[in-house]
Amino acid sequence: MIPSLRRNRISKHATEFAGQTAKSVAKQATRQAETVSNAGQKVTHLASGGAKNASAAVHKTANQAADVGAKAANKAGQGAANVAQMLNEGVSNAAGNVAKVGNAAGNVAKVGNDVSGAVQAQALMMVEQMSSIAYGSSGGGGATPTASFTSADQAAVIDAIKPAVKQAVDMWKLSAHFSDLNIMAVSAIGTPGCLDGPELEAHIRIHPKIQSLSGLARDMANGIAEGFSDNFFLWQNGVTVPGLPWYPAFAAFPGPSAPPMPNVPMPLISCVSNRASRLVVASEVADAIRQALPANLSSETAFINRVAAGLALGASTWLGVAQVMNVLGYGPVPSFAPPYVPVGPVVGGTNIPAPGHLMAAPSLNPIIV
Repeated sequence: MIPSLRRNRISKHATEFAGQTAKSVAKQATRQAETVSNAGQKVTHLASGGAKNASAAVHKTANQAADVGAKAANKAGQGAANVAQMLNEGVSNAAGNVAKVGNAAGNVAKVGNDVSGAVQAQALMMVEQMSSIAYGSSGGGGATPTASFTSADQAAVIDAIKPAVKQAVDMWKLSAHFSDLNIMAVSAIGTPGCLDGPELEAHIRIHPKIQSLSGLARDMANGIAEGFSDNFFLWQNGVTVPGLPWYPAFAAFPGPSAPPMPNVPMPLISCVSNRASRLVVASEVADAIRQALPANLSSETAFINRVAAGLALGASTWLGVAQVMNVLGYGPVPSFAPPYVPVGPVVGGTNIPAPGHLMAAPSLNPIIV
């Protein structure tokens, strides 16, 4: 067959087939459109009916809600009334309970007062028992303080305090010394505090005769030791060297500086103290002892005055006879310029603060009669 005819036939059959297919597709599309249209009408109908039903249902529900609200309001009113009644009853009960609590508080306060009274009574009993232990008791009755500072105690204290004070001052002399003196030519100048030394109280208390005392006698001896030691320290702390001519060789020394040289010995009383009355006036010594004693012994005025007078008298005598010596002074001679100025005074000198300046002094013996 000729190829051109074959192509014409194929084109004709294709055209027929395409036309039939298009008609079939159109019919199906029309049917589907009708189905969709019918479904849309049904949906519209159902929607209209549903809207009507929904409106009726909403109206019915609103009515029911109104009825429920009214019933709830009634019940709420009744509940509020019940709550108010319960609150009133609760307040009344609470008031009653508060009253009961108040009564209980009163009872507690009463019990507290009773307990406080009992505690005070026990405290008083304990004080009485302690007094009984401290002072002893007479017979089988209550405890009464019977201990007293007897004449035997007085004699024992005097017998112990005299050697104890003597020993303490002897120990003090071994280490007492002057320091920080200012030497100008022949004069030595020392301000308050230039005399150093240990306190006496510890040395007084360790004396064997003080250690052998007991009871009130020991308390009295310790009070005397403390009072006299305090006043001795006040005197010592006020001692000065008021320009005493201790170094005559330093007036015109032939050299650029003066080597250490001892002072001219002088009585200790010449080293004036602004607290000397604390050591040599009996009333001030007695006041210091009285302040150091416990309350049960500070009223022993006659004995305290007796001891204070003996200590003050012994100190006054001792200050007059004790010699200050071997205070080694030295210093520069700034004007020394030989051969034109072959000698010159010491200016701005000082001393060697070594113990021994009062080592040669006699003992302080209390004159207690």
